[in-house]
Amino acid sequence: MRDPVVVTLRNEASPWGISAAVALHALLAAMLAVMPLPKPPKRLEEERVSVDILTPQQFEASTRPPPAPVPPTVPEVRAAVPPPAASPPIPQPPTAPAMIRPTEMLSAKTLADPRSRQARADLATFASDERMVQLCNLEAMDQIRRWRTDYQPERVVPYATAEEKITGTTIAANGAAFRSRRNWYGLKFRCQLAGDGESVVGFEFLVGDLVPREKWDELGLPAVH
Repeated sequence: MRDPVVVTLRNEASPWGISAAVALHALLAAMLAVMPLPKPPKRLEEERVSVDILTPQQFEASTRPPPAPVPPTVPEVRAAVPPPAASPPIPQPPTAPAMIRPTEMLSAKTLADPRSRQARADLATFASDERMVQLCNLEAMDQIRRWRTDYQPERVVPYATAEEKITGTTIAANGAAFRSRRNWYGLKFRCQLAGDGESVVGFEFLVGDLVPREKWDELGLPAVH
């Protein structure tokens, strides 16, 4: 077996050689200190991708075209309609004045007075219809006098503007007239007599306007009694 060989390295350099080597290393270190460091290589940024997991229904809904936009609702503007004009009132025919209906008959009492002796005698000579007319004329004068004391009737003409109508024992005189204080007034009356035509049992009347004097002759109304 061979003995190991020991190799010994000797540094036999001179002391000046060592000093020069140290100075060279110091100069290199100073030069490296002032040199710029190399830039590190750029790293590629990782691209991040967002991943969503969809159900089949969500996928189908996402592939549908978006619905058409609904136009905004414009409120309907209606023109103001004026209220219907009120219809003019329909003129009503004038209401006829109500007839006056006394509850007490007066002609029989007047004829029973002794001062009416001549009147009773005259009535006895008249025909039935004429006697009924005269009894109704007498009832009219008595009722008007009691109704208005400012009237003093002294004569009645039952046919001044229209003929009187006799129906059984009823006499209707719509165009009569009576004289009072030298003036003539229109008169309307309806007179009901008893079955024998000898007395008045019902009466109603209505006094009209003053008859103009220029119409007296035309209507057969005498100026004096």
